[in-house]
Amino acid sequence: MMRGWRALAMVPVAAMLMAGTALSALAQDATPSPEQSENPRLVDPSECKSDPMPVDRLTTVLGLDAQGVPQPKYTTITPPLGTVVDNATAISIKDAAREVLACFNAGDIPRAAALMTDNGIKRSYWGLTINDQSRQNAKELLAKAATPRGEDQAIRLIAVTDASMLPDGRVAAFLVINEPLLPPPGPETLLFIFANQDGTWKVDDFVDFSIVRPEGTPEATPAS
Repeated sequence: MMRGWRALAMVPVAAMLMAGTALSALAQDATPSPEQSENPRLVDPSECKSDPMPVDRLTTVLGLDAQGVPQPKYTTITPPLGTVVDNATAISIKDAAREVLACFNAGDIPRAAALMTDNGIKRSYWGLTINDQSRQNAKELLAKAATPRGEDQAIRLIAVTDASMLPDGRVAAFLVINEPLLPPPGPETLLFIFANQDGTWKVDDFVDFSIVRPEGTPEATPAS
């Protein structure tokens, strides 16, 4: 099965969050259908409960008062990934993945960052630091209250599978999500890598593996 996978592009999480902030005000006016409200795949923003990372700490990690963060190198992986984790670890990984997606849906960067290692923060948000204007915009964004996405714009979590312990002690797991704000529509598979810090699993890195094209839609050309 591993031979059928190929890395396509890194997930544009910063773009995902910025788009969510801009569109959420429009989405909030929509009345969700009962099906949406009862959808177990919907990761509600209220599930984002972590204590926020202090803004000054986040500003330092991202170099917002300096030169920002260079684009991280692409992550390479070699199958087989590792050994299957025990049930308790698998549950912890699922909980960690769900909460970070909840924070993305909440538009809450400090709380999302609190669920990541420094490397995970840089991987996720380096795109907010590429020049003076973007760094200023990022500081202004961090100074504002978070704006949650509406239900019709929220990321759906379809599955968290195959959590494996890597040789370096981190855990890799596949997340299947549906991100309505970024084309093309349909599920996509991501490999999230978690590192244990003081007994808590935090997002340390990720790779976007595949985008499933819904029947009848044009085939997408992935970014390189």
